[in-house]
Amino acid sequence: MNDLPAGNPGQIIDLGKRTVEGAFFLRRQDGPPIRSPFIPRDTGSQDGVRHCLTYDGGGSNIREELVRLIDSATRRVFVATLFLGDEQVRQALERAVDRLQGGVYVVSALDDRGLNKAINDASDTLDVDTQIEFRNFTRLTTSGIYVRGYPGLHAKFAVVDDARALVSSANLVTRSFTCVGENGMVLEGVDEVAVLAWAFRRLWRQSPWDMPPAPSYHSVRDRSPADDALNEVAETGRLLWTWQDQHRILDDIRRTIDQAEHELILGTFSIGNMTFDMPKAPARPEILYDPVCRAIERGVRVRMLLRGRNHVESSRAEAAAFQAAGVKIYADTLTHAKGCLADRRIGSLFSANLMTTMGLTGGMELGMRLDDTGALGEAWRYFEHYMAETDLELAVNPLAGVTADRLLADSLRPWPLPGHRHVTCNGQTWAQLATHTGPALWEQDGDHQLVYSGTRCYRLSGEGARWRIEPAKSPAGYRNSRQLLEGWISPRRGNRSGHPISRGIFAPVLSRDG
Repeated sequence: MNDLPAGNPGQIIDLGKRTVEGAFFLRRQDGPPIRSPFIPRDTGSQDGVRHCLTYDGGGSNIREELVRLIDSATRRVFVATLFLGDEQVRQALERAVDRLQGGVYVVSALDDRGLNKAINDASDTLDVDTQIEFRNFTRLTTSGIYVRGYPGLHAKFAVVDDARALVSSANLVTRSFTCVGENGMVLEGVDEVAVLAWAFRRLWRQSPWDMPPAPSYHSVRDRSPADDALNEVAETGRLLWTWQDQHRILDDIRRTIDQAEHELILGTFSIGNMTFDMPKAPARPEILYDPVCRAIERGVRVRMLLRGRNHVESSRAEAAAFQAAGVKIYADTLTHAKGCLADRRIGSLFSANLMTTMGLTGGMELGMRLDDTGALGEAWRYFEHYMAETDLELAVNPLAGVTADRLLADSLRPWPLPGHRHVTCNGQTWAQLATHTGPALWEQDGDHQLVYSGTRCYRLSGEGARWRIEPAKSPAGYRNSRQLLEGWISPRRGNRSGHPISRGIFAPVLSRDG
């Protein structure tokens, strides 16, 4: 806005130059990237560990590896997964149960209400219909497959004949095999396969919910879980988990951060509880934030790949905090890959998000240390390839005009009228618009068009490029435009009216006619 005295005809207010306080994920200024295929390199697999992936640009092979694994089974198949909605994987499991005359076992986060509520509230399940997923599991039981439920399960792995296995970040749904960014490894001829088979058997015995095979009906019933000790199998030290009171993934991440000398890559879908207090989960910077800051002080270059999610305030705040500390943030609309790698030689891949309650210190997660394997080199290449082609950027305190054009928010719409408006209003209204801070917002519900600015609400009426702005009664609960914007971009707090409402950031240039 300019410095002319408020109230004089001919004044101009540029609402696009207001600041939107906070951190937001914006679409790239140069437009969406052209994603190129990730071409896996043949590392020879002499160490028994082979990298696998999903990437929207091409090169995806997790589903191919998983189906091949299941089809090779001669005795039994174990699968642990949050979701199982991919048709090709289901068909492979059905072929296996026919071929083996049983012997196919699946553990998920089921309970007597469907999919376990605690995991439904986890941050990476927003685009999945849990009722459809529940029906997918019931279809397995009618095919003769045994299904049990372990609350809090977020690990994704499969073991075949106690001899071969696949561990990844991918939920077994089609998008995770075709476009959502995922990372993992195929294991064959290594001691970790036996540990994975033991881990699945322990999950199976400790699952409190049971969905037995049945030809036509399917019900989830409770059962008495076994109380197996967690330290009953010989280990190599490479298999990692979050499980009950053991936080091996977190311990390994911190070890990798502390050992980093030159470069560090962190990959996650979501991040939370590090610097930003959440309900029932206060910030714990000592978990990861402080170790990362110490690495930066040592001169380590730190990069983080994460999903850009404006509807989760804590995710934006955490990304901004790490960015302010010196971490280079790479945000994307599709990534779901998790990992912590350092100096192209040490690190791990895992299923856990960088969160406390569900991820690093809660839930059931799985991963593996990959030091000095060909898979680690491929995972490093994968993360670098992805970071070069991300489609979002993190902006702190962006201008309203930029935010209106590029904010990632499906619930908001662009201002549908010309960007320069001639308006008529009284002097008090003009003075308020000239002195308010924060974004102005617009909302159209039928024939009613409202503008929110500061703590005030106005009615906008007129035709063409000439409009009138008049004070209007604020809706119940309205405090200020910045808080209202936060509610609009949240799917849980957005439109509750039951009918379509168009809304967005109001950033035109206003010229006052009088």
